[in-house]
Amino acid sequence: MLSSFLVATLCAVVLWNLPKSELREVTAPLVEPVVNLTGLDQRWNLFAPNPPRMTYETVARIEYADGGLVLWQPPRNDRWRKWLGAIRSERSRRLWEPTAAWIAEHHDRGGRRPVRVELVLRSLELLPPGSGQPEPAWQEEIFYTHDVPRGGAS
Repeated sequence: MLSSFLVATLCAVVLWNLPKSELREVTAPLVEPVVNLTGLDQRWNLFAPNPPRMTYETVARIEYADGGLVLWQPPRNDRWRKWLGAIRSERSRRLWEPTAAWIAEHHDRGGRRPVRVELVLRSLELLPPGSGQPEPAWQEEIFYTHDVPRGGAS
């Protein structure tokens, strides 16, 4: 059983890291969940000749019954960063509701009850080094809104 799991995981990693090809395109939908779940996915575009020109972060805006607002930012470690990078994808739509419900549940304390959680994608254009231009402002896009049921945060 363990041997089968290890062989399947190894095959998934090898297929995931193939150069762009028809075989990689065909197998990507099958192996992507495996490499994402195990944390074994690798993306090399950071070192490509044309590195990304935007940076992104996923945050949650929590609205409380008393009218207060809190911006929740996840811990800044690799596991959270990978997960939050994956969740903002349209393919991960099925994870949006449970994520927002989890955030609401973990912020329902101290007499303050969350009534709404918005998952927000923030983006910032990266300027070339030494450009001398003022840093642009973060852009925000709400990609999911969860209205917390009256009975509780779940």
